[in-house]
Amino acid sequence: MSTHPTADDELVEYHTTSTGNRIAQGPLTSDTSQEALIPARAYISPEAYSAEQESIFAAGWVWAGYAHWVPDPGMVHPVTIAGRPVLIVRGDDGQIRVFHNSCRHRGMALTEEPVQVTRRIQCAYHCWSYNLDGSLAMTPYFTRERKGRTGPDDRDALSLLPVASAVWAGMVFVNLAAPVDDDATAQFAEFIAPLTERWSHIDFDRIHLAAEREFDIGANWKLVVENFLDFYHLPFIHPQVGPVTASLDVDDEVLAPHIIGGRYPHGAAGKAAKTDDALPDLGQVAAELRESQDIFCLFPNALLFLESDWFQVIAFDAAGPERTIEHMAVFVDRAAGGEDHAVNRKALTDVLFGVNEQDLPILYKMQAGRHSPASDQTSLVTHWDQVTAMFQQRVAQRVGYGRA
Repeated sequence: MSTHPTADDELVEYHTTSTGNRIAQGPLTSDTSQEALIPARAYISPEAYSAEQESIFAAGWVWAGYAHWVPDPGMVHPVTIAGRPVLIVRGDDGQIRVFHNSCRHRGMALTEEPVQVTRRIQCAYHCWSYNLDGSLAMTPYFTRERKGRTGPDDRDALSLLPVASAVWAGMVFVNLAAPVDDDATAQFAEFIAPLTERWSHIDFDRIHLAAEREFDIGANWKLVVENFLDFYHLPFIHPQVGPVTASLDVDDEVLAPHIIGGRYPHGAAGKAAKTDDALPDLGQVAAELRESQDIFCLFPNALLFLESDWFQVIAFDAAGPERTIEHMAVFVDRAAGGEDHAVNRKALTDVLFGVNEQDLPILYKMQAGRHSPASDQTSLVTHWDQVTAMFQQRVAQRVGYGRA
């Protein structure tokens, strides 16, 4: 069983409020408030969006999809990362691999819809086909003869181009900038290590999909993240969480520059009411962690919630300067996947989806406000927005926005 980091392990300094909660010491140095670290144009400009796609989403590890999108061998699921079409493929060996979605002959996308194939992925243009491990299988009439075939050297040279990928906690991650080798595997292990260490008491091999929904949001992706990191709005937008004192009882948590968020020491006040038939835990959870909830942004596009008996992911595609597609999934332990827990599962997912729906009009109005010149004079509140400021600082430094 794990416990959370001690003061000796902490990446940043914290100070303690009169209620006993922790506030991270971040980029906001004023005693009260100071301007945001990202200019308003970064939320509406096509040029800023393109720059972020290249300097953030094409430059490191990002969420690409869910493992349950390709549950069986031969399942192929196309996604787009930073404008690049890629394929998530479940091989005959059960392994998930990711390839560039481009035939090695003329570059045609192999599929634009999820498909189940028997043995091979086939291009519709000239019927070149590829095995599920990406190797070139067939090239009809390659030598312009009836039985013309590619030789071994051509087959090796013309296989699908792989993308560095990893699977963790039911999610598929890719890195378009990394080589596909052992170094990439080590890089991902280092990238995810702060969470695997913090959540070592959770058995993610046991997670079972309780429910999944997609949300098409008319807002920039950064606002989605900033709203997720904003604990200040909870009692006002999500009244089911209880009084303001409930939202005050939250600690800022910074595990790494790319893993930031918070922790409710006494649990999320808005989760579904439990019956006597409670959902089983996701592992061997220590008593001191049983009532807590972790909330982390895994930069840039995976927003994670964890309690002892459920795990929620709000991952997203940054689909345009003013559009974000959320893919929200709720997981429970596989022991909670049967009919005997159906009522509790539905109660839980109804609450969680309902909370997300309450944020949609807020995000739309936040986006609309970014078109006002006054939005460049907004202020981040030092006592609430340090973690949000850390996110903005990371974006600004990656892209080169001047305020950070």
